[in-house]
Amino acid sequence: MRAKTRWAVWRVLTSTILGAALVLQAGCAGPGAASDGKVQVGLLANLTGGAAASFGVPFQNGFELALDEARKSMDAAGVGIEVVTEDAKSTVPSAVTGYNKLRSAGVAVVVQDSQSPLGQAIAPLANDDKLALLSGAGSKLENSGGYAFRFTDLGTPTRAMGTYLTGHGAKRVGAVVASDNPSFATLADATEAGLPHGYVSRQEISATDTDFAAVLANLRNDKVDAVVLSVLPAQAGNILLQIQQSGGFKDVLLVGTVAISEETFTVARHAAVGFVFPQVWAPGADGAARFQTTYRQKYHELPTAYGALGYQVGWITAAAILHAHDGGKVSGATVRDALPAASRGDLVAKHGILNLALAPEGTASSTGVMASFDDTGAMVTVRQDG
Repeated sequence: MRAKTRWAVWRVLTSTILGAALVLQAGCAGPGAASDGKVQVGLLANLTGGAAASFGVPFQNGFELALDEARKSMDAAGVGIEVVTEDAKSTVPSAVTGYNKLRSAGVAVVVQDSQSPLGQAIAPLANDDKLALLSGAGSKLENSGGYAFRFTDLGTPTRAMGTYLTGHGAKRVGAVVASDNPSFATLADATEAGLPHGYVSRQEISATDTDFAAVLANLRNDKVDAVVLSVLPAQAGNILLQIQQSGGFKDVLLVGTVAISEETFTVARHAAVGFVFPQVWAPGADGAARFQTTYRQKYHELPTAYGALGYQVGWITAAAILHAHDGGKVSGATVRDALPAASRGDLVAKHGILNLALAPEGTASSTGVMASFDDTGAMVTVRQDG
């Protein structure tokens, strides 16, 4: 019995020592590094659900295209990179689940494409975990540790819409706002900030509403000469159709926000031609011809604003990792510290297509453009004074 007991004890000790050795070996890679030494980047993308077509999929396309192109620079610096993707499914619970999976995988940075409620849910987690977060959220994020960055500047291009309307003679501006989504309330407020006299009529709706007869009647009664649609892309298309069908808006300027996408034209068709809205980017913008060509060759479609955002954020991410690697270790903290300078550095200036800068406090600045749809539904840039 003693021999058997000693053997059992030896087996337990051996297993414990081997287990401890494996834990130590696995920990050697450190946060952000895969077992083969590559830096891991987490992409939390809305690949299914309501935000997929307009935001998640185009963003993923642009992001992955940028990192593919950046690998040449990264290989030259001896930095490998691996993208780990989780589907946020356009819902907060799935975004939190996806974030937790990325954190467990040991990524150095999480990139989240859009939607304020998703970003607001994971930002506190990223700060607690000391994990750099790049979010497309339109509203303010909790940022106690300075780890959460918003790469969308909704304020600057959206306020410019107020200037655009004023320049086109609008004096009585109304708004339709899907106010149950904080992003659309923020966008409506930012547009109003660019108007000398604010809104004369503000119609609050739900993001699930489909019948706008009463809303349009109120706007007609308020004698508006312009209407701002701060709603979901498909919902904007539906409103444009109902405006065309109901009549009474012949000389009224119809404009949108940066949330508008090609989905608006898919719903409204010719009713969306001439509809003007601010964008962070649109096809035809200066200095982006190569990007447009490469994107179209790879994905067989024109890039959207979110495809362009994904591309720009991809280059910023690559530049931040290179900068952090230069310092000796890539971690959530070193990527966080590198992001502001990386967004304005030479690598991004050479390959990027947007005027997009990140500030240390986690905000972004981007001038954007004014855009519209042509007869084919393609998004095109328009002159802000034309």
